[in-house]
Amino acid sequence: MTFDPITCDKCGPAVMANYLVKLVSGELSFCGHHYRKYAETLDTVSYEVIELNKAEEAPQLVEMAE
Repeated sequence: MTFDPITCDKCGPAVMANYLVKLVSGELSFCGHHYRKYAETLDTVSYEVIELNKAEEAPQLVEMAE
């Protein structure tokens, strides 16, 4: 099974997308440059923004004092 890479809707297939913006009418994908350029407007019309390829930290155990 292969997956097509998600590319920036403004830059085209040469640039990988870093953000997936979910709108009521569909989705947009942007590189970091274009997301930051349009972030203020996107924040008002989107219901979710997903940062792609983000490495998440594993939860750490915390020892409780007795």
